[in-house]
Amino acid sequence: MNGQIKLEKIADNEFRPYVETGPLLKSLSLDAHTSFDEYVRAGGYDVARRITETSDSEEPIQILEDSGLRGRAGGGYPTAHKWWLVSQHAETEKYFICNANAGQAGGFKERYLLNLNPRRVVEAIVTAALTVGAKTAFIALPPHLVNEARALQEAIDEARQAGFICPNPGEAASSPDVIVYRSFGGYIVGEETALLELIEGKVGRPRSKPPLPTANGLFGKPTAISNLETLLQAHFILKTGARQFREVGATHSPGTLVFSLSGRVKRPGLYELPLGTTLRDLIFKHGQGLLDDRAFKAAFPGGLSSPVLGAGSLDIALDFDTLREAGSDLGSGAVIVVAEPACMVQVAAQLADFFYYSSCGKCQPCKDGTQRTGVMLHNLQRLDEKSIDRAGKILPPSLRKRTLNVINNPVAGVSYTDTAEGLAKISHLCEFYKYRGDCHHSTEAAGSTQALLKLFKNEFEDHRSNSECHHEGLVTV
Repeated sequence: MNGQIKLEKIADNEFRPYVETGPLLKSLSLDAHTSFDEYVRAGGYDVARRITETSDSEEPIQILEDSGLRGRAGGGYPTAHKWWLVSQHAETEKYFICNANAGQAGGFKERYLLNLNPRRVVEAIVTAALTVGAKTAFIALPPHLVNEARALQEAIDEARQAGFICPNPGEAASSPDVIVYRSFGGYIVGEETALLELIEGKVGRPRSKPPLPTANGLFGKPTAISNLETLLQAHFILKTGARQFREVGATHSPGTLVFSLSGRVKRPGLYELPLGTTLRDLIFKHGQGLLDDRAFKAAFPGGLSSPVLGAGSLDIALDFDTLREAGSDLGSGAVIVVAEPACMVQVAAQLADFFYYSSCGKCQPCKDGTQRTGVMLHNLQRLDEKSIDRAGKILPPSLRKRTLNVINNPVAGVSYTDTAEGLAKISHLCEFYKYRGDCHHSTEAAGSTQALLKLFKNEFEDHRSNSECHHEGLVTV
């Protein structure tokens, strides 16, 4: 089985996804191509100016509280509460970070949002920094977003000249400084504490929690970290009001989300839709159905890190709470669609390899567990053998060359699965390392495998007796 996840490679100047706009994207488009002076005359930096003149950060946080905005990534944590924690901290030195370091396969909204209106991105960062009381703000980008970094820097320079950003970086001023930070990229750097480590000049590995970044973040100071869409949604709310934002969406998940739809759909792209939109509507109404009119088989509602949903879940509402109750999660809304006759065993093996190579290696149960899981998934026909998870010699040659030395030495270490039989070996191993890491990487890796084993048990059992399979695995855009 091929362990690689296919991604369409698009040159920077050729990135033109299909886009269905909603309130946020329409707002971003209004003044996207004006001059800076026209941008300011149209209301640019009005919110930032109001906060600066009144020295009141409580009003914007109350507006965000009234809106019910939840973070557009991870578990949907209330944005107002996170920002409030930092704003109320007694420490005078604070930081704000916009995390645009996208590393999720199937997620591609960040590049589009950055290109759509760089001035609005910078304005939103300034507003957020003023709200939490931060004198320095960062926007973190992966290394391949070269043009986007250049456009952001130009927008920062314009705002600095106009006085909206600290005129002399490093000096005390009423306006915050904004810094474009270019990270090394990679999936694990999307984790907020790993990003903090990078900015501090260390190896980008997640920190153990607590303490949380809101109390002990960048350089040990209170830090608010929000991803790009959360930041832009927050600024949109502060410009237009909480009531308009709450007009759409689910009761406890109001507003819209920009979904990245990919996989075997006829029209992959970006869709700004109300939270609570059903998976069926996203795929068949907006995405125009599946390629070649194939039957729907499964979907990952929040990217590779979210447990899979099966064919019986098409009418599930795409919001934070409903998906959590269903045993999955929404993440940043990177929906990846799988169509018949895809091989879910191959999908599971691909994911195991992905999580292994994405692991930073700090927590041994995570690195070792994801690797052992991949060994077993690549060798289902030998699953009942003792110490199957240790037998590095039976890996495919292409994978074997890149494994840790310990996996190629069956004598070293311990086999965790000999007390179980059949597919239970894999689930048993996943349960062992599921909660043994400093971040959610091991939890996501184990949960994804366990969900696939549960939903497609018969398919896994068939592969144990007949390992010949020519169906495709996971394909994203």
